[in-house]
Amino acid sequence: MNTLRIVYHLARADFLERIRRYSFMLMLGLVVWIGYISASGQFPMWVTPDYVGITNSAWAGGIMTITVSMLLSFVGFYIVKGSVNRDYTTGVGQIMATTPLSRPAYMVGKWLSNFAVIGVMILIVLLEGVAMTLLAGAQGFNLVTLAAPLVIIALPTMGLVAAFAVLFESISWLRGGLGNVVYFVVYMAMISLSSMGMVANALGTPVAANPYIDITGQQTIGENIAQAAKATYPECTGMLSFMGGASVPNPKYFVWEGMTWTSDILLSRLVFLLIAVGLVVLSALFFDRFNPSRLLLIKRTKTASDSLQPAAASEAKPIPNVRLTPLGGTSLRFRFGALFLAELKLFLKGQRWWWYVIAAGLVAAQMVTPLETTRTLLLAAWVWPILILSGLGCRENRFDTRQIVFAAPHPIANQLPAAWLSASVVTAVLGSGALIKFILLGETVSVLGWLIGVAFIPSLALALGTLTGSSKAFEAVYVVWMYAIYQKMSALDFAGLVPDSSFYFYAPMVLVLLAIAALARQRQLTAKHVAW
Repeated sequence: MNTLRIVYHLARADFLERIRRYSFMLMLGLVVWIGYISASGQFPMWVTPDYVGITNSAWAGGIMTITVSMLLSFVGFYIVKGSVNRDYTTGVGQIMATTPLSRPAYMVGKWLSNFAVIGVMILIVLLEGVAMTLLAGAQGFNLVTLAAPLVIIALPTMGLVAAFAVLFESISWLRGGLGNVVYFVVYMAMISLSSMGMVANALGTPVAANPYIDITGQQTIGENIAQAAKATYPECTGMLSFMGGASVPNPKYFVWEGMTWTSDILLSRLVFLLIAVGLVVLSALFFDRFNPSRLLLIKRTKTASDSLQPAAASEAKPIPNVRLTPLGGTSLRFRFGALFLAELKLFLKGQRWWWYVIAAGLVAAQMVTPLETTRTLLLAAWVWPILILSGLGCRENRFDTRQIVFAAPHPIANQLPAAWLSASVVTAVLGSGALIKFILLGETVSVLGWLIGVAFIPSLALALGTLTGSSKAFEAVYVVWMYAIYQKMSALDFAGLVPDSSFYFYAPMVLVLLAIAALARQRQLTAKHVAW
């Protein structure tokens, strides 16, 4: 009973600490937007080719559940990840390490806190759905059919996401930016499992929904809706489809009364919760309990070698009267070049030799491959520095050097442009092979897109870093954005790599993002204390 009480208070304290943060308010705004686009029908569903459900409580609940499960299972990870790392950086972990708190109890408390934070977001989406369904005058409002899919399907999915966040934080090499990138691969694997049956059906191989691999619930809900469409239109042989901003011309309407909850569906959601608990238990095995002796061998060796070096003995000597030479006026002049070189060194600090070898290989490959392959390699080269780009604007917060950096003369007019320029130079060098190829082939549009890309990427990193005070936002947004460009989504192409893209739209966005970064930095300078 005492352990349960400790876990409860640990989870409660961590939950309250998170919801008081400025970054939590930003994330709530994102969740409100997700709830709005799902409840307002901007993320429509239909059964191919043209069968659409009449808007009622069940239909609204189904749309919201699929939208939330797919979007929050990605965004939610980055929202909740970081609580364990915060205990490391603030020193709270060392205090807790002196208590009888066990590793499993600590990890369970963190998982419950993560689960509670995402649960609040599910609740907000539900309230939005209720309000918008009532305002839209949907037929036969039923709270149970609206809320049941969110509670039974979406919540276990979020429990799994919360467990992944705890597991990644318990493993030292996944605790930072690399873990944020690796989770994108995990997320894509979960989406692939959930849509496996739908893909098979689209290829002409009828496959029944398997709820035990349907993590997001899209296949389970889709099969249920397709059966309702077939009951109204026997000729219907399609499957559920959904796409943001899509529309169905001349739709045929049918009524879907809600999910038919089978024992397999209910048991599968329980299985996902048990898997989440298993991941939490596994994370306790990796967790070092803030014990420096369990750090990586390299870090231990470095720490030991530093601590074994004795301080040089100094002998007290009398100091004669010393008169300092006054500084001349020329010594007080600001040198932007020196600041830029310092920012460039900071930007590249800590990169190993193999990082430069791979970067050089990407640049060389851009010049000797076919044009389409060059464009793909350019994307890869611009993704390569994601972990150092994500430090723009938040490096001062990460290393607690705000008081030093912000005390310098004109930190907005001097330091921010130098940081942006250093990132732009590295981005340009990594894409220089593609630039040479575009110039030699006379690809004027590609050259213009390349220039916009070199300016846009550091601007996005700087704006998100200063606005959120963390690297997670950029790491999450950037990897998805570049993947979307790889999938030929022209609306998100800022470098002219996709045919018929409006990449020139992103040229003024560079100025907008830099203005956002300057305003966010000004807010940091004037605020007495901001909890990120």
